[in-house]
Amino acid sequence: MASALSLGDLGNDVEVVIHERSVSFRINSEILFDSSQADLSRSGLSVLRRIIGVLSETGHEVTVEGHTDAVPVRRNARYPSNWELSSARAGSVVRYLQANGIHRSRLKAVGYADTRPIADNNTPVGRAANRRVELMLEKRD
Repeated sequence: MASALSLGDLGNDVEVVIHERSVSFRINSEILFDSSQADLSRSGLSVLRRIIGVLSETGHEVTVEGHTDAVPVRRNARYPSNWELSSARAGSVVRYLQANGIHRSRLKAVGYADTRPIADNNTPVGRAANRRVELMLEKRD
């Protein structure tokens, strides 16, 4: 599946991870959002515009996963925990994709908070890696 996509257009802001049954586009949250926010930033919009071009080439379903580090969010009535923040971020990306031509029947938003780390939450570098959004494209049989 990945070989059929125009992955070169994504630049260095997106890490493409090939799994056995899926391909994911991993984007660090600092690119997409301001700290503790779920509104897409200007740089985030730019990255997502490039990804839309890739997603348009395929009819695969897209699961947008929001992830956080293990540090509790600052006191914020809008996002009382990492669950709400990760879910809101996934929802923001899904709404943007839908508004820009990806059919809603292909989209799903999931918030995982800090339950699926990819790095050590005890280091600043690890926490930064864990704050991410992943767009998962499932391989078809």
